[in-house]
Amino acid sequence: MSIEQIASTLWRHRALFLISLFLCVGAVVAATLSLPKTYKATATLYVGINKEVDAALAFDTNLGEQLARTYTTLASNPNVADEVLDRLGDDTTRSELLRHVSFAPVERTQLLEISAEESSPAAAERLANTYATVFVERVNEKFRQGETQSEISVNEAAAAPLEPAKPNPPLYIGLGAMLSLLVAFGLVLLRSRLDDGIRVRPEEDHVLDHPVVARIPVMTSKHGEDSARVKDAFRLLRTNVDFASEDRTQVLLVTSPSPVEGKSTVSAQLAMAAMADGEKVVLVEADLRRPGLGHTIVGDGLQHTGAGLTNYLVGAVDIDRSVVSHPRWPALDVVRSGPLPPNPASLLRSGRLDELIDELRLRYDRIVIDTSPISVGADAAVMVSRVDGVLYVLDASSTKRSLAVAGLSQLETARARILGMVLNRVSGLTEDSYGYYQEEFHIEAAARPSEPSAEEAEAGRRRIGV
Repeated sequence: MSIEQIASTLWRHRALFLISLFLCVGAVVAATLSLPKTYKATATLYVGINKEVDAALAFDTNLGEQLARTYTTLASNPNVADEVLDRLGDDTTRSELLRHVSFAPVERTQLLEISAEESSPAAAERLANTYATVFVERVNEKFRQGETQSEISVNEAAAAPLEPAKPNPPLYIGLGAMLSLLVAFGLVLLRSRLDDGIRVRPEEDHVLDHPVVARIPVMTSKHGEDSARVKDAFRLLRTNVDFASEDRTQVLLVTSPSPVEGKSTVSAQLAMAAMADGEKVVLVEADLRRPGLGHTIVGDGLQHTGAGLTNYLVGAVDIDRSVVSHPRWPALDVVRSGPLPPNPASLLRSGRLDELIDELRLRYDRIVIDTSPISVGADAAVMVSRVDGVLYVLDASSTKRSLAVAGLSQLETARARILGMVLNRVSGLTEDSYGYYQEEFHIEAAARPSEPSAEEAEAGRRRIGV
């Protein structure tokens, strides 16, 4: 995963990252502040009171360090701990006492440190000094009996600590914050791996190795017919379709990975955009399993005569009865699906479908075919070889990547000529990005409600130098 991909993943799941980080850091701070305070006091002992030993140390500095390490080991003797318990008068056990006391030689010196940790400064001071006193008395007694090489003395008594040794809030919170960052980042990566949706950044022009030919915004009005953003998006789609191939794409097939991704709406709006550019268009409803044109802008006011594509394919009607003109837009004709057959794929394999498309090529500038989703039966796969290009519609908010990849695999197996991807229901597209010139057009139209006269047109041409 590249740095750009990591940054994109973090930005896409920034809410999860920030919430996870905040909760983890909060938990670390709460746990740190709730920990009991521990105070540490240290007494320092000096090893080497014997003059003979001190003279030897002048020639061998390692001897002093060896003595300090030796007495460090002797300090943890259970007999010393038992005598300290008697001196303190505590009812704790030897094991509990030794857990509160630590011993360490000071490197390259003849010093030995005895440290005690307790819940209060006074208790820590008392334990460290008591242990040091008892140990010094025992060692010196052993020296007088000739059982040790040197005496020891208390070089510096323990003092009551002013600050607790544990916890260390800056250290704990700092380390906890670093761990929280790793946890939050791990959750984002896990969420991203489990996320099967289609995620395309605004600057990306390809998805699943195919070009994005259009980004259709979320439609707020019914069928999107009153939205300048929607109209401009489909005009751009119509233009990009022509640019997507060197050959003319007269017959277009529109499909999607699964149902309810907006392919019928895209088909209808694309037909409307082509019609608005002066083309004579026919829209074919070839989804013989779940026809959807009736729920689009084209479905408004369109009467279903009963004859449709299935009637033509079985030879019950001719092409003239199958094609109906739209009552609102004379330049737009529609071939409805007709009665739903029991086996749509078998019917679409009929030679009459080739005859229909060949005849429509002669009559129309643009043929838009709305077919079944590629994952539903073999309907779309049967038709891809009969068209000039395929548009693959993905719902930017809900399409599963696995389904989109599986559908693409089916299209490629059928040797479909995929022109590109249409990202439908893309959020975040502003009115400014699509409606700038549209707004200017409406202002001009309001100021000039009728067509200009011949004199006005000639005057306009003279003004611009034509």
